[in-house]
Amino acid sequence: MSSPVAGRLKGWPGWLLLAVVVVVALAFGAGRAGGPRTNQDRVDAITKRIKCPVCRSESVFESKASASENIRAEVARLVATGETDDQVLATIDRSFPGQGLLLVPPKSGLASLVWILPVVAFVIGVFGLGFAFWRWRHGTVAPPTDDDRAVVAAALRGGDPATGPSDADDA
Repeated sequence: MSSPVAGRLKGWPGWLLLAVVVVVALAFGAGRAGGPRTNQDRVDAITKRIKCPVCRSESVFESKASASENIRAEVARLVATGETDDQVLATIDRSFPGQGLLLVPPKSGLASLVWILPVVAFVIGVFGLGFAFWRWRHGTVAPPTDDDRAVVAAALRGGDPATGPSDADDA
């Protein structure tokens, strides 16, 4: 028979491994480069986030259409004047009203729900599963009643619990 302490220690290596993986992932994500360093890198990064106004399924960065080339030139001009990436994206979005050229929604306002809701749903799901597993492991399920036992006994005899034993049992 195992002691209560041994039962509690049995699951700790898995939790430790999970904690290590989370810490490594957070350290890797936080340690990444802060963003593009040169103006051309910034222009490339910004134009990858803008949809071509005349093409299907292409960004301004990929497209060879003249409209995309004009947008790339405007982005380069705005970057050279010292505007931030968000300011450049806002200017381009205002230049083409109603077309929704931004491939990545903004991280503020109502559009921020696009970023937040999946994370919230994931966290709620993880906690819900954890709670369900905890209840299952700690036996908080109700014990079977006499009616439950009668149903099982009738099923083992081959009868229907509602009507009693089958006719085959009488033969």
